[in-house]
Amino acid sequence: MTLKEARLAAGLTQLQLAEISGVNPRQIRRVELGEAEAGNLTAKNLFLLADALHIDPRELIEKAEV
Repeated sequence: MTLKEARLAAGLTQLQLAEISGVNPRQIRRVELGEAEAGNLTAKNLFLLADALHIDPRELIEKAEV
């Protein structure tokens, strides 16, 4: 699951997710645009986002099988 998919499933905007998680909205935007990978986030930010989205952090970094 991508960060954007998880965020949309939670019914949140990027700004709302940033406010809830404490992660900079610019970083969220960069991951969603593919300019950065969720797996490259700091562990702290990865866990903050996963907690805010109520998902396992592994869901944000595992690649979809092709």
